[in-house]
Amino acid sequence: MFCEIPEFGRCCFCMPLRRGILVFGYLNILFSMFMIGVYSLSVNEGYGMLMLFHGVATRMEEELCITIYVVDIIFNIVLLYGAHRKMMIYLKIFYYYTLATVVAVVILEIVSIVGSQFFEAFELLALFCLGLCIHLYLLFLVRTLLKNMDIQGSAYENQLQQFINGEIRVEGNGVYPNIVVPNETV
Repeated sequence: MFCEIPEFGRCCFCMPLRRGILVFGYLNILFSMFMIGVYSLSVNEGYGMLMLFHGVATRMEEELCITIYVVDIIFNIVLLYGAHRKMMIYLKIFYYYTLATVVAVVILEIVSIVGSQFFEAFELLALFCLGLCIHLYLLFLVRTLLKNMDIQGSAYENQLQQFINGEIRVEGNGVYPNIVVPNETV
């Protein structure tokens, strides 16, 4: 069965792709920092809280929750560095981390549904679907950016200067067809 993975030209239909990925990265860092604060308060006060990670709610130790969010912040910093500097290796690292996280989150949600009561799992299923959709959307955005950077090359090219210098030649099959008939002298 053949299925095409979508490619996006813009983020959220309004921002350029790279800038949108940067916004997503900064928002992920802010959310992760907020959740670290919540779990730190939970450790300090002794509350028993559910871990919430990308829409999956499960019982875990608060220290493990803090560690998971710290790792998430580190990889989001890798995303931001790679997107700011247009470095494909850092974007690929984040891409593979996101793939592994999506798989782990789906497995964790399946285990959570099997181990809990039906109504509890059904109540949190909408939150899981929303978190998974946002995570997959970011994954597809990063994949599209990697593909665009691979096609264009990571170095900046001044195409107008290359055209003036004669490094680039536009043939008749360019954007506009060549309709000018050359004069030939006999």
